[in-house]
Amino acid sequence: RPRGSLTKRVMAENSASSSAMPDLEPRDTDSVVGDLNEVAMLDDLQVTEEIDLGPDDVPPPDDESELGDGSVMGSGDEMEEMAMEDYGQDKAGAAGASADAAAPSEPVEDLSVQCLRAHTSAVFAVAVNPAQPHVFATGGGDDVAHLWRLGSEAPVAALRGHTDSVSSVGFSADGSYLATGGLDGAVRVWAADGSLVVLLEGPTQGINWVCWHARGHVLLAGSEDATAWMWKVPEGSVMQIFSAHSASVSYGGFANGGRSVITASEDGTIRLWNPRAGTVEHCTHASPPHEPEAVTCLAPHPSQAVYLFGVESGAVKIAHAESGKLLASLPAHEDSVEAASFCECMPLAATGGMDGKLCIWDLNTYGLRHTCLHGAGVIEAVWRRGSPLVFSCTVSKEVRLWDARSGACLNTLTGHTDAVLCLAVGYPEAGAYLVSGSDDNTARVWALDV
Repeated sequence: RPRGSLTKRVMAENSASSSAMPDLEPRDTDSVVGDLNEVAMLDDLQVTEEIDLGPDDVPPPDDESELGDGSVMGSGDEMEEMAMEDYGQDKAGAAGASADAAAPSEPVEDLSVQCLRAHTSAVFAVAVNPAQPHVFATGGGDDVAHLWRLGSEAPVAALRGHTDSVSSVGFSADGSYLATGGLDGAVRVWAADGSLVVLLEGPTQGINWVCWHARGHVLLAGSEDATAWMWKVPEGSVMQIFSAHSASVSYGGFANGGRSVITASEDGTIRLWNPRAGTVEHCTHASPPHEPEAVTCLAPHPSQAVYLFGVESGAVKIAHAESGKLLASLPAHEDSVEAASFCECMPLAATGGMDGKLCIWDLNTYGLRHTCLHGAGVIEAVWRRGSPLVFSCTVSKEVRLWDARSGACLNTLTGHTDAVLCLAVGYPEAGAYLVSGSDDNTARVWALDV
C-alpha cells in the first residue's frame, strides 16, 4: 500500500479465485464407429439365457404399454404434447436461471456530492490545502497527481512527471506548496498554481510518505531504500539523511512539537532522531528483536510527547516520544493494524485493523472504550478537527462516521465501488467536507452535516 506496507494494497484487491475446468480428452471417432459395429453384429454377442414365449405371452397394444409404476402410456399425440410441455418448462427454467445468473447486483446508492474521474487507476492519496480549504489534491496509480477546486468537475491542474504511482501528497502548513512522492523514488514540489518548483533527489527507491514541518518549508520523506530525507524548500537542499533502518521506512513525521523526527520501518523498529545531527536518540522494538514484526502504522500525538503504533500481528502499543519508553500495550485487534490516530480535543485514540475493528482507546486508563465493527478491514481512521467524531474507510467500499464517546455509527457513506484507500477532511468557512480516494479509480466529495 502507499505509505509503506503492502497490506492495504494486497487486502484491497479482493480478487476471486476461479477453479479450473478439467481437461476433456476427445475420443477417436473411428473407435466409436467400431464400437457401434461390434454391437450391431449378432455373432459377437454372448447369449446368457433363452426364454420360451407361450401363446398367452402377448404384449399389450402400443398405446396401452404399462410403465414400471403401473401407469399407462398415452397415445402418440399425448406423448408428443407432454414432451413439448416438459421442453417448455425446462427451457423456461433454464432461461430463468440464466437471467438470475446474469442479473447485475443491486447498485449502491451514491451519497457523494461529487465524483471525480480524472484518474485512470486507483487513487492512493488525498490531501486538503489547510490555508485554502476549497483546494485539494489527489495522487494515483496512473503516475499523476491532480489539483482540484471544490465544486469543479475538472481538475485545476494535472501534475505530471512521476514515472510510477504517486503514493503520497501533502500541502505545506501555509498552503504555498504541494509535495508529491512517487514509487519512482522522486519527490516533486509544486506551487499553488500547479507549476513545478523543485525536484528533490536522493532516495534510490519508492517514496512511502511525505510530511511537512508545521512551522516552515521543511519537508521530510521516507523511502523503500531504508532511509528518510529532509530538504529545505524551495531551494531543494538536503538538510539531513536519516540512515539506520534495515528495511523500508514505512511511516514517519515530526514529533515533540517538531523538535524530533520519528520513523517506523518494516524492520520492526521505531526510531526517534535528532534532526540537526541525524543521530538516533531512541530505538523502540515493536516486538522482541529475535522475532521482528513490521510496523504497519504510526501516529505521533499532535501536542503531547507520545506516539501510537501497530504491527502485523494486531498488537497496538503507546510509547513516550522523548524517552522511547513503552507506556502500554493495547490488546484488541486480531489482524494487522492499518490505522492509528489521536483525537485533538479529548484523551482518545483510534486504531483500525484488517479484522474489521475500529477500536477507541481511553488514554487516561489505556483501556478499550468501544469496538466499532465493520464488515471488512479498516484502512484509514481520521478524526474531525476539534471533535470526538472519527471517520473510517474500509475494504468494503464505504466510509463510516462514528461518535467516539458512545461508539455509535452516525452515518454510512456509500458510492464507491471498490475499496476506499484514503481520506482527508476540509474545513471551508461554512461547514466541512470529506474527500476520499478509492481502488475504483475515483475520488469522491461528501458533504458533512455534523
